[in-house]
Amino acid sequence: MPKKTVLIADDDEAMARAVALRCRELGVDAMVSPDGLHAYGFITRQPPDLLILDLNMPGANGLNMCEELARDERFAPIPVIILTGDSDQTTLERCERLGAHCVWKGLETWNHLKPVVCKLLGLGMPAEGPHPHAAGADSGQARTPPQPPWPKVLVVDDDPAVSKAIKIRLQAYGVEVLRAFNAMQGYWTALKETPNVIVLDYRMPGGYGNFLLCKLQSHPLTEKIPAIVLTGQKRGRDKDYFLERELLCLGASAFLNKPLDFDALLNELRRYIRLEVYQGPTPPRPARV
Repeated sequence: MPKKTVLIADDDEAMARAVALRCRELGVDAMVSPDGLHAYGFITRQPPDLLILDLNMPGANGLNMCEELARDERFAPIPVIILTGDSDQTTLERCERLGAHCVWKGLETWNHLKPVVCKLLGLGMPAEGPHPHAAGADSGQARTPPQPPWPKVLVVDDDPAVSKAIKIRLQAYGVEVLRAFNAMQGYWTALKETPNVIVLDYRMPGGYGNFLLCKLQSHPLTEKIPAIVLTGQKRGRDKDYFLERELLCLGASAFLNKPLDFDALLNELRRYIRLEVYQGPTPPRPARV
């Protein structure tokens, strides 16, 4: 099986080489580029499995490169990690919109970067149990048991009102709802967040539902995520059975018509995640920028 490849583009040579060395220790082939233009030329010749881009570097900054690559179907599926020393809201929002992972530069860069690299490349992380001298370990003190993770559902629909309505309804069932508004943003978000289920519209800008399904099926991180397709498309007054068969063959788990019957959506979701109506005050949720 060929090794995974990663390209690190950063004008800080010491940082780039340190990250490359760490990646090679994971069994990954790592290449280094000194600037954006050099990196872009490398990508066009030999697309890597992962890009790690500095936010600010000569030639082209990391987010501009990310946007440019997303427009080209040859390179759009490549996951991107942005390295930055900035934490302004605009940078965070652009990373979120593009589905890029954001890792801050500093003394702990590799500790934050390593699990993201392993996840995106499908590499196993060594199990790390508690340190024998950690506070509370084997001390007999009562500890709070870990809480089960929130089930995550990604809703990809260019109509914000539709995805917002689904989000509000599903939050009452203890579901964390992620939203994307076009096919490519949905694909990048799926790679970044690996939701439990994806609910996607069929007609969207930047690629229809069949395009997104093909992208999801082509990547090992997303190929097994159930995908429920929503559409208002019909043949005359009847349901479009031809389209339904096509989408099911492309990997869709279910096919629901618009206007959406929310109970039908709940029934489909229950095949993959646990849904319980939450009683009491809204519990804390993971913070998201």
